[in-house]
Order: sequence, then structure tokens, then C-alpha cells
Amino acid sequence: MRSPPSQTSTTWSPRQGARTLFYNATTTVAWRFILSEKFFSRPGWQVWHPTAACFYANGALYGVWATQIPLAKERLGLDPIVLSVLLLTLGAGAVLAMIGSSWIIQRIGTAALTRLSGTIFAALLPLIPLAPNVQLLALVVFLFGSCGGCMDVAMNADAARVEKEVGRPYMSSFHGMWSLGGLSGASLATILLGWTGSASQALIMAVLLFAIFAWGQRGLAPGKVAPIAAGAKARSLRPAFLALVVGLMAALAFSGEGVVLDWAAVYLREQLGAGKEFANVGYAVFAGAMASMRFLGDPIRRHIDGVHLVRGGCLLAVIGLMMGPLSGDVYVAIAGYGLAGLGFANVVPVLFSTAGAMPRPEVQIAAVSTMGYAGLLAAPPLLGAVAHATSLAGIFYVAAVLTVAVALLAQVCAPGGGSERPVTEAG
Repeated sequence: MRSPPSQTSTTWSPRQGARTLFYNATTTVAWRFILSEKFFSRPGWQVWHPTAACFYANGALYGVWATQIPLAKERLGLDPIVLSVLLLTLGAGAVLAMIGSSWIIQRIGTAALTRLSGTIFAALLPLIPLAPNVQLLALVVFLFGSCGGCMDVAMNADAARVEKEVGRPYMSSFHGMWSLGGLSGASLATILLGWTGSASQALIMAVLLFAIFAWGQRGLAPGKVAPIAAGAKARSLRPAFLALVVGLMAALAFSGEGVVLDWAAVYLREQLGAGKEFANVGYAVFAGAMASMRFLGDPIRRHIDGVHLVRGGCLLAVIGLMMGPLSGDVYVAIAGYGLAGLGFANVVPVLFSTAGAMPRPEVQIAAVSTMGYAGLLAAPPLLGAVAHATSLAGIFYVAAVLTVAVALLAQVCAPGGGSERPVTEAG
């Protein structure tokens, strides 16, 4: 891509894994070059598609799992409290696996862990509708979550490797493929349920998604960590202090996403009086806006640094989260969810890129993934207590405050902030 006139000089330097970006153009000039840029430019498809296939398959498998939840509840006659524990089992498996993923990556590399966890992840899906009782279902779900968590860390570490080696931002489009996978996986699985039973649906989807996953593996680089010299000190598994700050930001950002996921439909229906079918439109608009914006994220990041992108995204998200409570109107609230989706879209990809630019990226990404996922799991039920004490609208006000906190911490995403500063280990 030819550089813009003297107003803008933009480079993405792999030196020490850090971005060096000089940005002094007007917004108009920046957007002109963003919109004129071709997505599949060099280094192009061969570099992008292997990791993208992993993100897509991971998101789609979770999407199919979402269609199996109500079926399992009905088949086994699960009470709401038992179903809640089952969902927490999935999260517990993912979090525990994420904690240990950096240790595994240091020994076998990102590609090997991605292939191993992805294969088992797909193989476990058909077992979910076959579990004869809640105990076996909980075991399968725990393992399902564990494989998904390992794969999440491995593929994000690989995405960070791709960005360093190629010298271009790709993290946003990778996460866009995850969002696209979730949406398309759930949609296709729902259509299949109209033609066949839950067991056949899960088997068909598992085979299809494994084929997509396997198709991308030929081009996946080994991602091996350099071996430790004889007599050298073993690599620490402690995350850097800056990685913990980034992890806190990820937890807060995921909390905002979780609030829309878990509470948008409830708020539209119970507080704003939306119809049962229409209430689900809120999250659909949010998810669609997020997926779309993530595919624009990489060219935007070639012109706008991480600090500005995170702060601008948080501003849009805060406005979007508050539009419903402040207006009391169903249509304004749904538009607000769309705006929040646009805002949140590239916050987490920037955070993962920041962690991946630090020394020992597999350790830092594991920490950020674990903290972010914990925030996604913990925040919505905790904010339910806020709704009990105040109102459903109070949940969105609190989520907006948490999003402001992410914006205030955004300076850690500055170019070079993840690798050129001294790294202090936590603890």
C-alpha cells in the first residue's frame, strides 16, 4: 500500500514485538485510506487463513453448543439451578485450562496445542446430546470447556505470532472470524434441528467444523518456543504486571459484553415492554455490529494506535449502553446495543495484541484470556444483584462505568507499551 501524503506516516514494526505508529493525520484523511485499502493485501491469504480457520471453528463450536443447552434442559428435565451449575462447569473447565495453557505451549508450541485441543473440542460435541444423565453431561461439558479454553489461548498466541512475523495487524479480523463462527454455527445448527434430531445435528456440525479446522492446519506454523539452554533458568510462568493490567481491562470489557448477552433481552421485555420475539433482536444487533466492525478493525489499526482505538471504542460502548435506560424506548435501546457492539468490537483484539507484544507472549495471553473469561462469567450474575437492589436499568449504568475504567487504563496499549518498558513479574 502506498503511503499517504506527508500528513500521515504509518508503520507496524515487528521489532521486539512492538508497534511503532506515528499518527498525526486528520480523521478524514485516515478514513479515506482505511476505506480504500484492500483487505486481502500482502502478505495476504496464505498467512491469514490458517489461524482464521481456527478462530472460526472455535466460535462455531460454541455456537452449536448454545443450541444444545435448551435441548439438554428438556431432555434431562434440568431445573434452572442445575442448568446454571452446568453452565458454570463449562466456564470452570475453560478457566482452569487457560491457566495451564502457557506451560503446555512452552513445551509443544501453539500449533500442536491448537491441533490437539481443537480435535478433541470437535469430537466432544456429539457426546453432549448422548449423555444419559446430568453427571456424565457435566463431565463432557467440563472437558468441552477445557478444550475450548486451551484452544483459545493457543490460537490467540498464534495470532500474536502472525502479527509479529508479518508486521501487520490481524487480531481484529481473527476475532471477527470467531464472531462470524458463533453466529453462523448457531444459525446452521438451528436450521438442522428442523430436519433432524439433536444427536444427528451435533454430529453433522462436528464433522463439518472439523473439516474447516483441518483445512487450515496445513499452513499453521509450529509456533515453538525457543528451547532453554543447558543450565539456564527455567522460564517463569508468572505474567508481567502490565499483562495483569491488560487482563483487568479484558475482564471489564468482557463484562460489558456479558451484560448485553445475558440481560439485553430481559431488559427489553420486562422493563421496556418488548414482545417475546422482538426482545431477542437486541443481542442479535449487538453481535452483528460487533462482527462487522471487527473486520474493519485491522485497517483501522494501521492508522490509529491502540490507545485511541480503545478509548474511542469505549466511548461508543458507553453511549450505547446508556441509550436504553436514558430513553426508555425499545427502538432506541436496540440501536444502542448496535452502537455498543461497534464500540466493544476492537477493544479485546487490541488487548490481546498488547499482551502478545510482551516477552513470553504465551504466558501473558494465557493470563489475559483467563481474566477476561472470568469477567465474562462472573459479571452478569453479580450485576444481577444490582438489578435486585435497584432496577434492570442499573445493570447497564454499572456496565457503562466499568467500560469507562477500561478507557482510563488504555495508555498501556500505547505503541511499545507492551515490550519496550521493563517487564515486572507479578507476585
